[in-house]
Amino acid sequence: MREFQGIGASEGVVFGPARVWHKQNLVVTRRQCAPEEVAGELQRLDAALAMTRAELLDVRGQLASRLGEDHAAILDAQLLILEDETVLSATRESIRHERCSAEAAFARSMAHALMPLDLQGDTVFRERLIDFRDLEQRVLRALQGGADSALELSEPCVLVAPVLTPSETAALDRHRVLGFCVDEGGPTSHTAILARSLGVPAVVGLRELSNAIQDGCELVVDGTTGLVIADPTAAVIKRSQARSERWRRMGERLQEMRDQPAITPDGHVVELAANAEVPFEIELAMETGAQGIGLLRTEYFYFKQGRIPSEEEQFAAYRDVLSRARGETVIFRVLDVGGDKFITGKGGLREANPQLGMRGIRFLLSNAEVLYTQLRSLYRASAFGPVRIMFPMITGLEELRAANDLTRRCRDDLQREGKRFEPDLDVGIMVETPSAVAMARELAAECAFFSIGTNDLTQYILAVDRTNWRVAHLHRPHHPAVLRAIAETISAGHSRGIPVRLCGEMGANPANAILLMGLGIDGISTHAAAIPALKKVIRTITYAQAKAWAQEALSLSTADDVREFLRSKTQQSLRGVLDRRA
Repeated sequence: MREFQGIGASEGVVFGPARVWHKQNLVVTRRQCAPEEVAGELQRLDAALAMTRAELLDVRGQLASRLGEDHAAILDAQLLILEDETVLSATRESIRHERCSAEAAFARSMAHALMPLDLQGDTVFRERLIDFRDLEQRVLRALQGGADSALELSEPCVLVAPVLTPSETAALDRHRVLGFCVDEGGPTSHTAILARSLGVPAVVGLRELSNAIQDGCELVVDGTTGLVIADPTAAVIKRSQARSERWRRMGERLQEMRDQPAITPDGHVVELAANAEVPFEIELAMETGAQGIGLLRTEYFYFKQGRIPSEEEQFAAYRDVLSRARGETVIFRVLDVGGDKFITGKGGLREANPQLGMRGIRFLLSNAEVLYTQLRSLYRASAFGPVRIMFPMITGLEELRAANDLTRRCRDDLQREGKRFEPDLDVGIMVETPSAVAMARELAAECAFFSIGTNDLTQYILAVDRTNWRVAHLHRPHHPAVLRAIAETISAGHSRGIPVRLCGEMGANPANAILLMGLGIDGISTHAAAIPALKKVIRTITYAQAKAWAQEALSLSTADDVREFLRSKTQQSLRGVLDRRA
């Protein structure tokens, strides 16, 4: 029996035989054409682009019919690249002037276009690189006369692969795929999103699993904990099957939580909202009973366009978001990228350490016209639903004041132009840097709310890159240093009379949620699938109990001590409440 630890991307437990799929990528060798071959190479390129577009449109149609238009829109970014004049012009110039073969010219143009994504930095953008590599391979196969070959499955299995693209995931026979195990990717990858939507348990980030096992190897896949067990013993299989059945029954019971308030037995209310990136996640969040969207990542709307979208394009997109939220509040985080991983024409540079470079509010203030346009779009959209705005990666008052000045200018301009908008929107900040924690009282005096971003805050406090598998196990939000920073931030916000919420994976864990409630958090925003379980727990544990937990946890000295404390308390207090996690 062998165990492999990855990242749980889609919850559930399954058991079945592995089907290992190593898709062969085409490697291009540079070939120079004779002058008389140039016209033919240009024609080959156009034919290959047309063939690839037809393939993607076919897959998109299948996805739309199975899961709806919102899911099908995942493929739009790939289709847009086929029309990107930057890539296509560079490809044609290489063919004409350097007499490169169509394959070599296209591969080089794609490499240049994708370089900003292929860097250490934001996980979301590195995962999107997988989608575009898929497009590149499709065009290269078309140039060599072959269409994309879908994986054929003859019996139910656990699919194991180094990587799965959205188009490959969409084309799979849902009735024969018990679960996914993927070497690459993270919980925000399009494949992970599709797996959750399909209801298929999935584990990603397994690194070398596809090379470590063979076809037919029996696997237990736990999409909740991220654990994959190869060649399990009979006892492990029996336990896994029992967990799978408990999971199914608990899921049915948790559906009853949808319309229940998140209120403790002694009357304390916690706001439970959902994080979202792509539009269809908003509707999924509403189905789970989320109280609005506590973090709407707007990067998707820029990434989908492959350029800075216009004010009108953003306005339309944000109106669409609000319509999907069914009257609930949406907190829009303005564009949170680093210049190295977005648009080089806006000052992006390849940085040695982009996590400490031009990201978040630094990028926006250096490109004020980008922030100004987004703010105008958000204020205009506020006429169609409740909106809040927050700024990312604030480190001090200078940044907050500069952003607030731009916000006031935006309001003044819209009012002078006679545009419809809500002038009194709450504008807050993400607290995700140690300096923001240290300056929390001063910052709270000049904004309407705090949202603690535990993913980055933990990373910066503990000096741990959560995307680096060598040290990712040290990224522990229950570390005493992180807990004390959270407690300090909550205290600072409340002392100035502003609400303090938390967004991040920390809040998805029921034990952590109790701890956060005890520290005084006003709301938790996390992935939608976690909300029913969080409601169940909050309705089980009293606020007095939660405060006692929090005070004891704050007195502990190590992350292991806190983890063991939470484990013991959870076993005592939540036995029978969330059996499927046992």
